Amino acid sequence: MANLILWRHAEAEDSSSSGLDVDRALTKRGQKDAKKMANWLHQHLPSNVEILCSPAKRCVQTATALYNLNPLEIKVADFLSAESTLARITKEIINDDSSKTLLIIGHQPNLGLIITKLLGMHESACAVKKGAIWWLRQREVNGVLQTYLFTVQHPEY
Repeated sequence: MANLILWRHAEAEDSSSSGLDVDRALTKRGQKDAKKMANWLHQHLPSNVEILCSPAKRCVQTATALYNLNPLEIKVADFLSAESTLARITKEIINDDSSKTLLIIGHQPNLGLIITKLLGMHESACAVKKGAIWWLRQREVNGVLQTYLFTVQHPEY
């Protein structure tokens, strides 16, 4: 992967009518923030993007904000659920295809753990704010694959 974009779902309700975490919906602020970030992504996404989304309602709603601007295929991936593990997620997303950009819409702490792992940070998990986008890039320098932080965007900016 040459580009990995991690988008944490926007602000969600504290609980759902079903009582299930997976059914928690975005708040009005979350919907507004998701639209802001979707607008930013719409302007900057490369054409070769693959979009993977957690099955949680709040993630699907976040992804839908982007879909409404640009009807790209969004694949709901069970391995991105809030209960998933870093090992399971990295097994699914790490590949040798450096031609595509991968956009993942998911949850903390897993997004922060991915960032920590790829950037070689010493903390247990990097803090990723609700609605924020972290864009990582990889490049090869002297035969060594390096991952670096390209940009971080947040709805407040």
